[in-house]
Amino acid sequence: MKNTILFDTYNAFIEKQEAAIPHIIDNDSEAIHWFFRGFKYPISSWPVIINKELTKDLEEISTFIPRVLQKVPSLYFNNEIDKIADFYFKGNKNTAKFSLMCHEKNVDVSCRLDLTYTEDGFKVLEVNMGSSIGGMEFQNFEPIIRELHPELTKSSNNNTYESKKTQSIYVNFLVNKVLEYVSGNPEEINIFLVSEAHQDANLKETIRGFYNELLINELNKRNLKGTVYLDSISKLKFTNKQLSYNDKSVQAVLILDFALNNITPDVFKALITNKIYFPDHLGTMFLRDKRNLALLRRLAIEKKFEASENEKILKCIPWTEIVADVELNYEGEIQNMITLLRARKNEFVIKISDGLQGNDVFVGKFLTAHEWEKAIIHSLETKTYIAQKFSDSIDLYAPNNDNQWIPHKLVWGAFGFGETYGGAWVRMSANKNDSGIINSATGAIEAIVYEYNT
Repeated sequence: MKNTILFDTYNAFIEKQEAAIPHIIDNDSEAIHWFFRGFKYPISSWPVIINKELTKDLEEISTFIPRVLQKVPSLYFNNEIDKIADFYFKGNKNTAKFSLMCHEKNVDVSCRLDLTYTEDGFKVLEVNMGSSIGGMEFQNFEPIIRELHPELTKSSNNNTYESKKTQSIYVNFLVNKVLEYVSGNPEEINIFLVSEAHQDANLKETIRGFYNELLINELNKRNLKGTVYLDSISKLKFTNKQLSYNDKSVQAVLILDFALNNITPDVFKALITNKIYFPDHLGTMFLRDKRNLALLRRLAIEKKFEASENEKILKCIPWTEIVADVELNYEGEIQNMITLLRARKNEFVIKISDGLQGNDVFVGKFLTAHEWEKAIIHSLETKTYIAQKFSDSIDLYAPNNDNQWIPHKLVWGAFGFGETYGGAWVRMSANKNDSGIINSATGAIEAIVYEYNT
């Protein structure tokens, strides 16, 4: 069968599949790491298996896009505080100043691109940056997938299947960044996870223990010591030129709750004086604003990057503009944007600049004319929405509830940790989806990605 989530390996898997299996895994299986048993989203029993060529495409795009995003403040705003404040921070110059100070440290951060795979290759839908990027946890479900598919464990004719251990790659990246950026070459690396004060104590310890296990595995490879702490950010104090928690030095701070905005002066001082690696500073957070995709395209059209980079940006980022009542170029014609959106609704998606889990996303082809008009008016009033050309996913066949292979639409999450590719995972939805939004929170099924090497 052509165009399945197994790509070139469909025949090999189907021929060697001895018995029918349910379309989603048993997420209470003992084969799953205890921390993730009872996972709230359904996970496909069938993996997505890609070849070297697609792997290379994902690797390139997931490290390229965050790299050029880092240049937006200087190339588009000329690092001018007033312009940055007005665009990102509702005119707050102090926040803009702090953000730019953090950003100009030019520290590698982690990101996850959300992509769709089209007839013209991968297209960037949005960029998530910092520590709160879901999907890294899927390495913990990989053992049960191998258990269900013996073909994955075999290496015949030099063919192998690899699923990236994204969480482990990320923790390894964190340790490397501490050693690279934190002054003094610490022999002990302690990581502080920020939690809300009201969080249940037992849950805190469970989370801390899990991340501590990951950290210890990486530190042991380097003969280093360290631990993970988890508590309120207010418990961190900057004294004697170091950041401390209960008199224990801290070398990295991660904010796993992306909604937390209260970054304390102590943490800021530690960052500015190179005492911690802190990927969630304000200079990172404004780069995930979806309007930056429009700015990147504008810069590429103005040839602000290298020729190959300009070409790559315009190829992998679909036509994207900030919703406003203005004249602009669309497919070689100058048109009024609002008139264009109204006349050709099936070609566009409108989405908020900094939304989560598919909220405030309006896909024109799945809405009535009245619903689409309301979306246009709302986006005009708030001035924080983008319109993006709808990038239709290639239909790939995957099993449904009845184990019938039917067409699905996919969104890919590809991880980039600085210049390191961290693998990918997929959310997929059967074509009967009536909203056009493919997200775990709206019913999509997760799938683990394997790379097929020959």
